[in-house]
Amino acid sequence: MTSGRTRRIQFSRVRINSPARVDGDPNDGITPPAGESSSEESFFSTSKPGYFWINWFAILGHAVNTFVMLGIYLGKDQLALPYTESVTAWDRIGANGTCPPASRELETANNGKFCIGPQQKTFDCGDDVCALDYGALIISFHALSFVFQLAAALTDFTKNGVLGYRYSDMIENGKNPLRFIEYSISASIMLMIIAMINGVVDIHLLFCIAILTASCQLCGLVVEYIDDIYMKWINHLNGWLTFCAAYWCITRAYLASVEYSDASPPDFVYVIVLLLFLLYASFGFVQLVELMCITPRCNMCCKNACCTTSCNDLWCPAPRTDDRCNPLYKEMVFVTLSLGAKMVLGWILFINVLMA
Repeated sequence: MTSGRTRRIQFSRVRINSPARVDGDPNDGITPPAGESSSEESFFSTSKPGYFWINWFAILGHAVNTFVMLGIYLGKDQLALPYTESVTAWDRIGANGTCPPASRELETANNGKFCIGPQQKTFDCGDDVCALDYGALIISFHALSFVFQLAAALTDFTKNGVLGYRYSDMIENGKNPLRFIEYSISASIMLMIIAMINGVVDIHLLFCIAILTASCQLCGLVVEYIDDIYMKWINHLNGWLTFCAAYWCITRAYLASVEYSDASPPDFVYVIVLLLFLLYASFGFVQLVELMCITPRCNMCCKNACCTTSCNDLWCPAPRTDDRCNPLYKEMVFVTLSLGAKMVLGWILFINVLMA
């Protein structure tokens, strides 16, 4: 026997996203997963952090520098800087002969008397002596910066990066190996140029300056990949040691040229020599400040409100987040230096091409 009462059953609403409609937007009703967006919105979006845009400005700046310098240099004669090699020469002399002051005398029973002393020899390249193309080296400095920074930026177009490298992901993690690899090449080239215009022309010494500079940059790379704070400081300070050793060779050559010249160079030359050093060292100061911010006994100044407050999350992020320097802020400083310091460095040295 059935009851006269009825039971009301209420079903909750079930919303089912329909597939793409033929007459509408194919993405209607489909919400992309978290972290994904359309390619048009994800790349050149106004929500991108400041370093992203400054990096593209730097890419454009290096491209402009490369092609402007190339256009100027193609209309001029090649500015070649000969390089030499220091050798120990054995010169036979007569029984009553004397050796120059820089040489020493060696007398043998069977072969006679020799003067042994240092000499500088040039390399023979056909009808002329071998030389490095000064203008081409400066242009390659800007070209390398353009190529490497563009390659890094383009990896953001890929979903998983290239060979494990994706620019924005690397920056979020406080690492950028491609930067230090590029610096190890471009900085070595630029320091060789500075050395040659200051009188360092021995090819072996130039090679050592380049290797010391590359080693300095690779020390900076290692610092970003190790966690132990003591090993970070050891590698960082070793980088300063190799950099200062390379620059001391240049400084000593410059001071010797002043010492043995009849007239002193103009005052602005001293300013340029110091400015070149500071522009180079400015990249190292960035990592020095970063290490001080994560070292317990050195980070008191990094805990102020000005270091932890951002005036704009995109263009003026806080220099410090949690227990480390803000990686977005650090990258902004690096790409700004890449645009500004490298441009000033390049054009100061390219003046020699314009004056030649």
